[in-house]
Amino acid sequence: MSRALDKETITSLQNDNLPVIYRDIVSALCSDKPQLHEIELLGKSHPLPAGMNVLVEENSIAIPKARLVQAFVVARQMLFNLVRNCPVEKRQDLWNASAVVLLMDPEHLTAANARKRLIQSYQEGPIAELEAVLENELVFVDSYLTSRLHRHTKSPTLWGHRRWLLEVYRSTNMEHDIIQDLKTTVLIAAERHAKNCYAWSHMRWLIQMFGAEGETNSEILSLVKDWCLRQPADTSGFSFLLFYLSRSNSSEHAPRIEASTMVCKEVLGLAVSFKWTHESVWVFLRTLVASGGVTEDQRTSFLKSIDTLLAVNSFSSRTQSIIRGAHEWCERYQQKSRS
Repeated sequence: MSRALDKETITSLQNDNLPVIYRDIVSALCSDKPQLHEIELLGKSHPLPAGMNVLVEENSIAIPKARLVQAFVVARQMLFNLVRNCPVEKRQDLWNASAVVLLMDPEHLTAANARKRLIQSYQEGPIAELEAVLENELVFVDSYLTSRLHRHTKSPTLWGHRRWLLEVYRSTNMEHDIIQDLKTTVLIAAERHAKNCYAWSHMRWLIQMFGAEGETNSEILSLVKDWCLRQPADTSGFSFLLFYLSRSNSSEHAPRIEASTMVCKEVLGLAVSFKWTHESVWVFLRTLVASGGVTEDQRTSFLKSIDTLLAVNSFSSRTQSIIRGAHEWCERYQQKSRS
């Protein structure tokens, strides 16, 4: 959303009761029982009834942009009053103020760091309190990352904050389910904001930090593959899929070849059937095949499928160039399969 203020908003900052607006938004965002929220900011085309500053229905929250700006004025002042020296009895005020500030500006490092310091203040206390704070904070940041908030879903500050939280998780030996992270956070954020490199980079980090073996490994592969097939134009998703297929070590080479061949066959089959022209699909296929990660039969099938598609001659010149380029690139850079 734009940071520029129009004359109407400037006037409202002078005339409206800003503390009341701030209180209403905080009440919606920072409930006693934290839950994953679906947050949406409303423009002028969707006004709320007079006297209503925020619309709440179960876990869905709708806030007019003008009201958020007004609450931000109060929150920013409170944040800077408390950030350097926050008494224990004022902790909740700092939690609340930083939540509003980050909703307005997801790159506000002072607000994000204030929340980190609040969490650190619990590290010397009972482990149960720290665990509760960490779980609540994870719900908070995931609400911002997965809501229909265009800047938030691809915010390096918020993704970095989530990573920091999980590092604290790991330091306290708390268990963490990366499958759940993939389903409810990464895939949702990646769908909300196409080509979301921050979401997929976070998933790479999760795998490297927490590991993925056996059934977990297979489930991640299946979930990501299905997501990519529903989003064939998303190059970041296919890039992650390629990374995941190539991550196994040499002792697992045979299972990796089998998995890569299966994925290649499925993606290629749909690409041919639906005549997909997305460059992301053909770059993925050419790279996977040329890496030697599939069987020789699958490599041959890939090259023949391209020849068949080009023979039909029903594509634009640009699409033909993409598909033909995949064929030429694969032959130029192919590595011999060890299957």
